[in-house]
Amino acid sequence: MKKNLVTGGAGFLGSNIVNELLNLGEEVVVFDNGFRQDFTNIEGIKGKFSLIKGDITIKEDWEKLPKDFDVVYHLAAINGTKYFYEIPEKVLSVNVNGVINFVNWLQSSKVKRFFFSSSSEVYGFPKIFPTPETAELSIPDPTNPRFSYSSSKILGEIIVINFARSFGIDYSIGRIHNAYGPQMGFEHVMPEFIKRCVLDEEFTVQGDGTESRCFCYVSDVVKAILAITESEDGKNEIFNIGNPHETSINELIDVLGKIHGSKIIPKYKNFSKPGTKRRVPDITKLKKLGYFPSMTLDEGLKKTYDWYSNYYRNTNDG
Repeated sequence: MKKNLVTGGAGFLGSNIVNELLNLGEEVVVFDNGFRQDFTNIEGIKGKFSLIKGDITIKEDWEKLPKDFDVVYHLAAINGTKYFYEIPEKVLSVNVNGVINFVNWLQSSKVKRFFFSSSSEVYGFPKIFPTPETAELSIPDPTNPRFSYSSSKILGEIIVINFARSFGIDYSIGRIHNAYGPQMGFEHVMPEFIKRCVLDEEFTVQGDGTESRCFCYVSDVVKAILAITESEDGKNEIFNIGNPHETSINELIDVLGKIHGSKIIPKYKNFSKPGTKRRVPDITKLKKLGYFPSMTLDEGLKKTYDWYSNYYRNTNDG
């Protein structure tokens, strides 16, 4: 039985990893300050785990943690497109300072291996599709606050790689592409779209709807992360994590309309500082570890819709 630390373990992805590790019979410690959704995501998890409340930007909070973990999943960060635009300075402060505190803590620990959660955003505006891990990382426009997140993840990768090498600790990096599912927060495109359907709000869309993404259901993301951290071939490597099925925003709206039960009429709006038009991961490297995504968009979006539909209706009625 391994002893695991999950920073950001009360968040969307973190809580799903915690749940899966517990299902595997492993020991889990969660380190989180409840920034995004308080601790509601882990309240319903079955199984015994420890919760240590702390802020990754506060060095002293790291000293609350034991030193003898077998694996650390460093997921804690500010994510969510809304935050990139509204509080870019906080995104940078939390994500960069948090990583620096993390590697400083690692130096005095007995940790054998860790996973660092990065993002497809590090590719900026990709030139190759599907995009391999060897593609160059870029910040297309430093004046665009959206790139506060991607720049923090690029710097985070550089920090963990070099510090891990100097400490003799094995690392793995996962560049996650558009993870989604129930309880993912309210700062992303799917929850916002579902809210507009359920509450019969004006269905505004930033851009013209031809922008595309490859949405990956959270259970598949968790499966990929565990495949990486459990494999010898995952050591000291970078992996794209995602589902290579490319979907335009207009196609996503069509699927959502069928689930909702009525056709959606989008109202398109110009977006002055958008992200990339396309994002498609090359997951050849990940497939060599035996990973294949299994959840279709129709199935995953239905599960996501059901959860948010129930939430929005109950909240609105209350």
